[in-house]
Amino acid sequence: MRKSDEALVAVEAREQISRLHALSTSAHMSETTSNERLPRSRWPLLLPLKVRNYRLLWLGSVVSMIGSNLTIIAFPWLVLKLTGDSLAMGIVLAISGVPRAVFMIAGGAIVDRWNPRVVLMWSSILRMMLLFLLAVTVQTELVNMPTIYVVAFLFGVVDAFSWPASSAILPRVVKVDLLPPANALMQGMMQLSVMFGPVLAGVLIAAFSVGGEEVSADLPGIALVFFVDSFGFLFSAITLFLIQLPALVQGAAGRQATILKSVIEGFSATWRDVPVRLMVIIFSVFTFFFRGPYMVGIPVLADLRFDEGALAFGMISSAFGVGALIGTLLAGSMPRPPERWYGPLLLIDLMILGLTFFVYATAPNVEWAMGAAVVGALIDGYMTVLLMSWFQARIPSHLLGRVMSVVMFCNNGLAPLSYALAGALIRISLEGVFWGAGIILVFLGLLSLMFRTTRTLGLR
Repeated sequence: MRKSDEALVAVEAREQISRLHALSTSAHMSETTSNERLPRSRWPLLLPLKVRNYRLLWLGSVVSMIGSNLTIIAFPWLVLKLTGDSLAMGIVLAISGVPRAVFMIAGGAIVDRWNPRVVLMWSSILRMMLLFLLAVTVQTELVNMPTIYVVAFLFGVVDAFSWPASSAILPRVVKVDLLPPANALMQGMMQLSVMFGPVLAGVLIAAFSVGGEEVSADLPGIALVFFVDSFGFLFSAITLFLIQLPALVQGAAGRQATILKSVIEGFSATWRDVPVRLMVIIFSVFTFFFRGPYMVGIPVLADLRFDEGALAFGMISSAFGVGALIGTLLAGSMPRPPERWYGPLLLIDLMILGLTFFVYATAPNVEWAMGAAVVGALIDGYMTVLLMSWFQARIPSHLLGRVMSVVMFCNNGLAPLSYALAGALIRISLEGVFWGAGIILVFLGLLSLMFRTTRTLGLR
């Protein structure tokens, strides 16, 4: 692990380490005593579930994930039914992405200063309230685009704080050696929810549709989805309340540091670490050329080309979850590859996702689109677990929230522009957007493999 070149940070790090050692508690080794007594298991993937705090976190996350993957289908479907316009959907996604990007850096600083459990708990409560209010407006047919814009904006604000907290809490719940299986279990359940949640959402919307071509036909099913998701976040808030974490010991300078100073330290730590810096750049490229075409293009593709409509949208999203689940389980069960392989694997992931766009552009039926989603998601799920565990183990605990917020900021900062641009271009040609984004991703991946710095990510 690289140490800061600044004397103040070094002194503070030593102070923190000595205090934590004396107290026998560590941000990376919550429940250390119980963890070290964990027996060897034939199923190392399941070892984190022996830790009480992790079980609570995992259970609450699973329930909220299922609800969220219902909403991932219902929310854009609601926008499409109200407007019939891909640009409107792109604008909604952009509105949620802007505050997420703007406030995320400050969110990481707050997570490092406060308890990430508390941040996550209040995030779940606020999400529950927003979704419940949205469900009521949909059920009563009072929903309109201004309401959706407000909800999307507020969700983006909440995400800016919950996303860094979700990355920072795991190293405080399990020790470092359990991070890969802990991340794999979390990501695996997320992918299971991606598999079944969207299909369930499509079934619910179709089952509770009142029939006809009116805008209000699908509103009862959409409202039900939002009600279910709101209760999922309530359950998550309860499990987070029950988690017990030791207080993070900070040095005097850390306690007195302003939010601005904390943010600057996060950017500085990210920039000085060359592998982290290069990964951030690759993530930014991925966000701009993949996120918008996929998030806006897939629901439009399902609506315009496939007879199954909302169900087709759910089936494609679920297929992506199948592939990601396989990749996630492989990452959590198999030995980690050498770090020098991370660069090529990440770039191959970028190119495979680009190639899937070619299939979406030409898919004659939903089965072809589902097949492309499975293939693209498999290596993406594998890399997600590897890289998340790598970040959590590499970054010092007192900087983890801030550095991860910088990573997420760069990974999501271009998303609003990507959403809005994709929405506008899809009005001209849906197939053209898929072809163009796919060609760019494949070309950039091949080009990056030609240069040693990007190929190795600076890892030795």
